Amino acid sequence: MRTEIAKSFPVPLKVGFDYLDDYKLWPDWYVGMTEVIDPAMSQWIFPGDSVKFAYRLLGRRVEGVCTLDEKIEGEFVRFHSDVPGLPRVHHEFHYGTAGDEAFIMKVVLETKEDDLTSFFGKVIDKTMLPRVLDRDLRGSLDNLEEIFVAGLHE
Repeated sequence: MRTEIAKSFPVPLKVGFDYLDDYKLWPDWYVGMTEVIDPAMSQWIFPGDSVKFAYRLLGRRVEGVCTLDEKIEGEFVRFHSDVPGLPRVHHEFHYGTAGDEAFIMKVVLETKEDDLTSFFGKVIDKTMLPRVLDRDLRGSLDNLEEIFVAGLHE
């Protein structure tokens, strides 16, 4: 399963990248994420760094971990998220300028057949996960646009 969405935002690339890269702010914009668990023990700088989070999925609280795979400041972030019993989700954020005062971000979310850990995970991946990931990603990008337009990122 693969979802890919691109959207431009009305703030300079550095402002957008820095805001999105601050894991403590993820619950403010990412639909479904309710909290970063123990943010003082997290780090998001080097490959292997991780952030624990809580997420509301189908009305239930689940906990997971995002692990950083690669980061090129202002250009690219690749990480994966793991929630026990569900497929691993691979995330890519591609950044580019869209003028002096705007940037564009392409987000790619993907699950892979070999990452499925349980029968429940396989069923979710085939039936619900694509719709849930697409819906949450679109809502999250809309939230970011509202935050950037309103100047709440400052």
